[in-house]
Amino acid sequence: MGYLLNTTFVLHTSVEAGFITWVREVYLPAAAEAGVFGVSRVAKVLTQVEPDTVSIAVQLEATSIEEASRWHDNTAALLRDDLHARWGDRLMFFTTYMEVL
Repeated sequence: MGYLLNTTFVLHTSVEAGFITWVREVYLPAAAEAGVFGVSRVAKVLTQVEPDTVSIAVQLEATSIEEASRWHDNTAALLRDDLHARWGDRLMFFTTYMEVL
């Protein structure tokens, strides 16, 4: 049985390119380094929440919900602090834990 740690980021379109670069160069390598996750995916959500926004979902596959949660609460919290320092109120996010059926 597997799990997904899904974090959806809703951001202003003006920061989209920089955000995607940050995900590829900072967030995903940090997740890989943890040794907790297998496959990772980054996807653009096709439903627009608000005008001038885009939503990007980052999914990390894990075999242990406890290890995924620990990474999310520790390492990913520091990464989210970095996001706020870079782009402040031009983005928000929410995280959902999912079980793969």
